[in-house]
Amino acid sequence: MTAFDYRFPIDRLVQRFKFSADLATGAYLGDAVLRAVGTCPKPDLIVASPASPARLKERGFNPAQLVACRVSSALGVALDSRIVTKVRHTPPQTGLDRAARRRNLRGAFAVRGRLDGIRVAVVDDVMTTGATLSALAGVLKDAGAARVSGWVVARTPEPPREG
Repeated sequence: MTAFDYRFPIDRLVQRFKFSADLATGAYLGDAVLRAVGTCPKPDLIVASPASPARLKERGFNPAQLVACRVSSALGVALDSRIVTKVRHTPPQTGLDRAARRRNLRGAFAVRGRLDGIRVAVVDDVMTTGATLSALAGVLKDAGAARVSGWVVARTPEPPREG
């Protein structure tokens, strides 16, 4: 489920939130995710797409975590910020094609504990090819999650098909 297409002016808002720590913009984006998932079945647990320690040090915060906090609080669904970790720092996905993004994320995430029968929503800021959400869904399902949903602020639109 996505709140917006990643195009003007949303792309500017997301960038301002991520790279300038504009928390008011982050709150607006979190509220947009809430509106988008309003009719979805509630999960048992919400997790944010984790950032590596290096990325956290660079930015000072994890944008996905702030959005996930807002969504979790409004829905009354538990947020676990420690169960999924990024165990390997990866270069930014920008500029990589779908296959390279998947390779880049191989072995990057780990789950601490079991999630047997739990329905999980993963919150992230931007989805391009879905490689990050796919990698996260894989490790969450390996840990026993019954269902994994992706809830994102914005998704890059599919390019027009030729011919």
